[in-house]
Amino acid sequence: MQRIMLAAGILIVILVFPGTVPAEITFTFKGAPAEVRIRVGAVSGVTTVVHDVPLSLNGDGTPISGVPAGVVIEVSTRRETAREMNQVYYVITADSSVPLSSGLDTIPFTEISWTSQDGDIPAGRFDGTSSQVIRDLTRARWSISDRLTFIYDNDQAVPAGTYTGTVTYTIWIP
Repeated sequence: MQRIMLAAGILIVILVFPGTVPAEITFTFKGAPAEVRIRVGAVSGVTTVVHDVPLSLNGDGTPISGVPAGVVIEVSTRRETAREMNQVYYVITADSSVPLSSGLDTIPFTEISWTSQDGDIPAGRFDGTSSQVIRDLTRARWSISDRLTFIYDNDQAVPAGTYTGTVTYTIWIP
């Protein structure tokens, strides 16, 4: 049984003051001519999603959408022969097990959900585990692509600061 795994990440930042933007993507594969690709965010660099929480709203339950909205997640697969094309099954997982942190203060990733522009990657919420299934055993001939907007619940008051953390997305072929 061949198992291929690729990973790409997105940096999530929650500011209880101001913020910035930027971006990332990771493409990798061993063994041409077949290929598997995953892209999270922009074509290069690390995509940073910022949730700017004004101190006056800290912990009041007002959801805070991240900027940029519409972060691209794209997965593509290709097999060596046309006959194998319809046999490409894969699973997409996310690792959100390490909470966002600012010094000794933390915010669990379970406080962050996402919406999906068109449902190729279903809307959901991080579960704080190292292998959350984002899209279960999927068969796709070429690629799927979606734009996700991340939302911070803001339902717990936290000390002011810049909280940072990384979610790593993985595609694997069972």
